[in-house]
Amino acid sequence: MKTLYVLPGRLAVSKDPVELTTILGSCVSVVLYDPLAKCAGLNHYLLTKLPQGEVASGRYGECAIPMLIQELERLGASRRNLKAKVYGGGAVLTDVQIGIGVGKKNIDFAFETLANLGIPVVEQNVGGELSRKITINVSDFNVIHRFINQDENSQVDISGRIKLEPIRKVKVGIVDDSATVRSLFQNVFSKHGLDVVGVAADPYQAREMLVKHKPDVITLDIEMPKMNGVVFLEKLMKHMPLPVVMVSSLGSQGEAALRALELGAIEFIHKPSQYDPAVIKQLGETLVEKVKAAASQKVLANRSQKKSDTKVEYAVSGLGIQGLKLIAVGGNTGSQDGLKAFLQSLNSDTPPVIVANSTLSSFIEAYIQKIKKNVSVRLSVVKENTHLTSGNVYFAPADNHIVVETQSNNFYAKLRQLPPVNGQKPSSDVLMASIASCERGGALGVLMSGFGRDGVDGLAAMRASGNVTLVEDPDLCAFPYGPQQAINLGIVDYVKSAGDFANTVMEIRNKRVA
Repeated sequence: MKTLYVLPGRLAVSKDPVELTTILGSCVSVVLYDPLAKCAGLNHYLLTKLPQGEVASGRYGECAIPMLIQELERLGASRRNLKAKVYGGGAVLTDVQIGIGVGKKNIDFAFETLANLGIPVVEQNVGGELSRKITINVSDFNVIHRFINQDENSQVDISGRIKLEPIRKVKVGIVDDSATVRSLFQNVFSKHGLDVVGVAADPYQAREMLVKHKPDVITLDIEMPKMNGVVFLEKLMKHMPLPVVMVSSLGSQGEAALRALELGAIEFIHKPSQYDPAVIKQLGETLVEKVKAAASQKVLANRSQKKSDTKVEYAVSGLGIQGLKLIAVGGNTGSQDGLKAFLQSLNSDTPPVIVANSTLSSFIEAYIQKIKKNVSVRLSVVKENTHLTSGNVYFAPADNHIVVETQSNNFYAKLRQLPPVNGQKPSSDVLMASIASCERGGALGVLMSGFGRDGVDGLAAMRASGNVTLVEDPDLCAFPYGPQQAINLGIVDYVKSAGDFANTVMEIRNKRVA
């Protein structure tokens, strides 16, 4: 029998013989079924009351329960025949840190609401201190309930996936021909709690350092004497592969940086052009975030080995946009290939797409040149006050945030010189938050592979203002941190592979809006 996973903040109904399943921490699921109409469904809400100013959402019980009833009535159910089962609300602090005591509030809200609606509760399993998995068989309305024990709790989160493990203290090696840069990076890393185990002035010294100290990750300069960094990287990946962050001056050629990513480098960063305290402070936040991202590759490889062979299939969201006006795409580490697949599948009449990607921004012109022959849309870099029009994809330039504003019912992109946000510049959060403030219901927010929280809060803002959200499937991401956190927050409408994004865009544009 087909099994569909219901995401946090979503709901699903069916008359077909399927199983609907979800994982609950402090969240609550209300299962409703009509034995005469032979249909059933469940929701998964995180909190009770819709905040003022937000658009109605299944994240909140006061919306999720009426929405579930409405969807069942569309399938022929009668409210007077509905019966309810209630699950979840454990005293569990999940990844989303919803808060202590929220589980009980969610439980009380479910029972109070159902009583007011005159819907009898025929089964319940609520409270406790463990997460639980529930599955309803729509054919017979039977619900299988299973607690997730402490060992499993440490492995699974409410996205239905293996929990992302925290990164332990990272051992770093520095390879750079500049003594000033080596000293600067060493101070930055040490200040932020990273363990610098070795430094090297050229690839030959680097080889000895790697063998002796075995760092988790290295920073590698592109321009060095004796052997340039890209050539050394190619040799390294053949004989002693490990996570690498490439480093370059602002004047370096983008082709070299792009080639480094193709060879297996995880991230890329510019050396500072000046060494005043403000610049160093910004560099520290960004550099440390990128090094941690690279070091997490080993953790993710371990996670990959634990994955089940069974692919998670999600219950389809009912949301769409009539007259989609704008698409915002965020992401950073590991997103370049998925982004290319997405852009190559877009139609020439696609609404304007604007991309904030800190990994690619440093060599975005080279990236554009590499992929432009195989796309139907026009590609360009945002300049100040760029008018956003259909059939175009706009990229944020290096070391600039971008925001979107409206003028005379048209969208314009503008550059902003602000500090990094979540260690990223450009930041997906900055882009998406600006769209949330100027467009309600006509935009699509997309979050791709990335390390850290950047893009998660921006996606939440877009969802709260009535826009639709899409994330790259965490099981298919090189770095699933951002997408998985967004799923856990209950702010995601669609979970797809990057190769399916373009089809999903068309589906969203064509779907009837409830």
